[in-house]
Amino acid sequence: MPKKYENRSNHNKNFLNLLNTDYSNDYFDWKVTVQFYTCLHRCYCVLEANDLNIEQSHKRNIKNLKSIDNNLGRKLYTLYKNSRQSRYDGFISEDAMLRINKINFNEGSRILQAIETECLKYYPLPVN
Repeated sequence: MPKKYENRSNHNKNFLNLLNTDYSNDYFDWKVTVQFYTCLHRCYCVLEANDLNIEQSHKRNIKNLKSIDNNLGRKLYTLYKNSRQSRYDGFISEDAMLRINKINFNEGSRILQAIETECLKYYPLPVN
């Protein structure tokens, strides 16, 4: 089974927890990005458990995930969209992006928990 993806997801989540502990009011752009990659690797486990290849394209992986579980795929797409926004749309104004990234982080925290739980239906990952 896809132990390497499980390990990578856990590694990313540990990093996210450190960011939240040490920088609770900063680096929301990075936190949003790490949320996406934490969940992406969890979802890779689901793809492999369903005998689907991991593609180079995030959009193709999300599409393949939707073919297994549309709700799970939609949640991952939201994190993907938020991550891209935090990395590439940060040129509005610093204050505006901070507000947007905080909102996306809070939404992402709920989605991360939901994805971890929903992945358990397809691949028995421990929920930390």
